[in-house]
Amino acid sequence: MGPHRHGVETVVYVAGGELVFEYGEELERRVAVHPGDVLYEAPAEQHLVRNEGTVDALALLAATDPDPRQPGLVLRRWESEEDPVRRRDEAAVVTEDGVRRRLLVRPGDFGSATFTVSEVELDPGADEGWHRHPLAEHVLVVFEGRGVVQVGPIEETLEPLKGIRVEPGLVHRVENTGRTLLRYYVCASPGTDPSVDRQPATAPPRRLDA
Repeated sequence: MGPHRHGVETVVYVAGGELVFEYGEELERRVAVHPGDVLYEAPAEQHLVRNEGTVDALALLAATDPDPRQPGLVLRRWESEEDPVRRRDEAAVVTEDGVRRRLLVRPGDFGSATFTVSEVELDPGADEGWHRHPLAEHVLVVFEGRGVVQVGPIEETLEPLKGIRVEPGLVHRVENTGRTLLRYYVCASPGTDPSVDRQPATAPPRRLDA
């Protein structure tokens, strides 16, 4: 695909391989995006994404129309001297009871309130506990390991490249039932801090037909 622009806000999480992002009206700016990094594409940004490596690259994209309360956002381009990338190795990590949460994109990063992006790791046998996020929906995609996710009375197995959407306010939990690390990506929209937009919850009643 040649140079283009999307007209929507987009975040790109690189799960494997490496991508090169060229941007600006003459594609005069260039930055490499490594595994675990997150790239932001402004709605009106002329850009081109290349895989210049020797292995396939895997990336997850999340996009949404600009906030209608900010009509000028659709014309937004990236004007900062810094590149529109957040680096995995620069993100703070919060560790608790065998769970590590790395907040890659914080609320307001890139001058946008549309998304936050986290990477979560669960040791074998660890779980996140029952909780809900009242203000934002979450999408979870597994990269490594196996486990289960429970959303209300529904339980689904988790395995690499499987994704789950959790609507705002729904009670849920994730558990690593495997013998190796469970690692997954979480994208929240609107961009709330998942440690703040989080309420402990009790387990819902079990389904009698399960």
